[in-house]
Amino acid sequence: MATGGPKPAGGSAASSRHVRLVLVAAVLALAGALAPARAPIARAASDGLQLTTAATYTIAPSRHVVRVALDITARNNKPNVTAGGIVTKYFYEGGRVAVQSEATNIRATSGGVRLTATTKPADGYDVLEIRFRSSLFFHDSARIHVTFDLPGGAPRSKSDIRVGSAFATFVAWAFGDSGSVRVVVPAGFEAESRGSDATKSKSGGATVFRAAGITDIGNWYLVVNADRKSALTNDRIDLSGGEHIVIHAWPEDGTWRKQVSELLTSGLPELEEQTGLHWPVTGDLSIFEVHTPLLEGYAGVFLQGQDKIEISEDLDDLTIIHEASHAWFNSDLFEGRWINEGMADTFAAKTLDGIGMGGWAPGRVSPTDKAAVRLVDWVHPGRITDETTDAREQYGYDASWTVMTTLLVDVGSLQMRHVLTAAQDHQIAYVGIGAPETVGGPNDWRRLLDLLDEVGGSHVADDVFRRWVVTDAQAETLDARAAARSAYTALVRAGADWRAPFYVRGPMSDWDFPTATTRIAEANALLARRDAIAATAAQLGVTPPADLRTAYQAAGDSLDQANQTAASEEAAVRSLAIATEAVAEPRAPLVNLGLLGTTPETALADARTAFSAGLAGAEARAAAVTALIDGAVDVGRGRLIAAIAILVVAIVLLVIAIVLVRRRGNRRREIALAAATAAAPGSADPAGDPPYATLADQSSGPPDPASIEPEAASAAAGAASAAPGDTTASDATEPPSARGDAP
Repeated sequence: MATGGPKPAGGSAASSRHVRLVLVAAVLALAGALAPARAPIARAASDGLQLTTAATYTIAPSRHVVRVALDITARNNKPNVTAGGIVTKYFYEGGRVAVQSEATNIRATSGGVRLTATTKPADGYDVLEIRFRSSLFFHDSARIHVTFDLPGGAPRSKSDIRVGSAFATFVAWAFGDSGSVRVVVPAGFEAESRGSDATKSKSGGATVFRAAGITDIGNWYLVVNADRKSALTNDRIDLSGGEHIVIHAWPEDGTWRKQVSELLTSGLPELEEQTGLHWPVTGDLSIFEVHTPLLEGYAGVFLQGQDKIEISEDLDDLTIIHEASHAWFNSDLFEGRWINEGMADTFAAKTLDGIGMGGWAPGRVSPTDKAAVRLVDWVHPGRITDETTDAREQYGYDASWTVMTTLLVDVGSLQMRHVLTAAQDHQIAYVGIGAPETVGGPNDWRRLLDLLDEVGGSHVADDVFRRWVVTDAQAETLDARAAARSAYTALVRAGADWRAPFYVRGPMSDWDFPTATTRIAEANALLARRDAIAATAAQLGVTPPADLRTAYQAAGDSLDQANQTAASEEAAVRSLAIATEAVAEPRAPLVNLGLLGTTPETALADARTAFSAGLAGAEARAAAVTALIDGAVDVGRGRLIAAIAILVVAIVLLVIAIVLVRRRGNRRREIALAAATAAAPGSADPAGDPPYATLADQSSGPPDPASIEPEAASAAAGAASAAPGDTTASDATEPPSARGDAP
């Protein structure tokens, strides 16, 4: 349960007013003496008069009073004393009882006769003195009926009694030496009690509390609270930001009703603007006016889970906005009383500044004050019942307010709104790539410190927490945190635009600093590999692929995938460097011969592109370029040998062809010569014998007709037809005119 802070006064937080129930029911007796002649006059002892009482309290809302009827039985138990023949008799002329200081319209009767009744003020009560109708001697008794009213005090009055149409409260006492108490609450009211034991029952629609056999009169009390909610006001406020407020005030207190309504109407939108948080209540937020003592020393109470606020009738502006701010500042946002109370006071004060009702500030406190407590140990006491508790509570509120105001000034309003938003969304303080992850666990002081440092950019949060918030043992944890954060900051700086992975940020958020430190070292090692890859790539004039960065930033459970990617890129960039060097080296003639028909530069360019694109075959492509150049010598040598072989074969064939051509030419000449000789006059023997001739070498066989040029072939054909003894060929080829035949 979030509770409101103590009531501030004059711009600072003053001690809250709390109820201290010091109930006094002392019995006083007037002693008189009555004796016969010669008898001494004696004063009765204080314990000689026994008063047995039966008190009935009845709440009367229409008259705004509690009516009290007190039936007293007074009995003289002081025996007579006989000494020396003289009898001394003790008697009582009246009695005294303590009644509430607020008692009015006191009336005492006995047997229908009105008795004299007077009051005198005492410390916290009045003494009611009643004169008996006649003196009471030993064993005499008298019955007295006393009535009086306990009027309800006006709102914000000093009286602790309230009796209205919607609410009533008072403290019932017991009277005399022993007795009983009955309290009657009219129908329509829901009544509860606290204090001493009493039974609760219903009678004709009324609620009745009873206690009998009360002997410890001085310590017996019963606080009775009666509510009739149907009689409360029901003023609804619907604001543009989605805030729905219902004001439930006492019908008799128009001032409270008006001031609370107006303040929340103007203050809630400003409060929402100051916090930067959306309104968290989906339904109605109910505000109830409450009698101050019922808050047990507090000015207001926010009942989490009920969407209900109880605010003292005292009308304190800071308390009203403070309690409304607990709609945000409760255990749903932060775990830790000091955080939520400090936030509530800080933002309530800023809200009042924003609407022109400012000037509120915490009281001056120091961590060395006598009532000081480390804020993580400041827990709700339940009730403020003594000065020590009151002082401790006052310190807790002022110290929390002081701390939060200091932090707000340090980080600024805008960054503090970012801190609150991250807390509301349960976002991790150590942000990586993309949207912040949602983390489990409570938003305790440790997460608040992380958010202030990482999201808010605070420069003083660590020192403030050490001074005001944490215990000595927790301060040692802060030492470990400082060392881990130093290493983490160095990692973030080394990563530059490479955001730290959740693999590292997770244990930082969980305050598992040994694990975080180990993982930071792993991440630094991977970044060193990244830098080596980048350096080689820069020398080659290529851009490293984005795969390693992606794998690093996305690492959740381990850096294994990132390291595998780094190994792949290292192999690829090494292969690319070797290929680049191979392409750039001067080439021997045989290498150039071997590379004929290839383009190593193009293949290298493809490999570079594949590397920058992060393609799986980048290393193989670069290696293929190197292999191409390394194998070019052997390819060139093979090509050279093949060329020589081809040349030799060509030369041989050429020589053969030349020889054949020459031989054919010689034959054609011989044939032509023979033909010419045969045709010339006088070339034949008159006797008809053929001329002597030498034939050409026929060993190679007849010439290939296909190898003889057309003209030569024609001449050869002519010569052949004229050969001796071939009359058939001659007849076939010789024209008719050659044979002398007539046409």
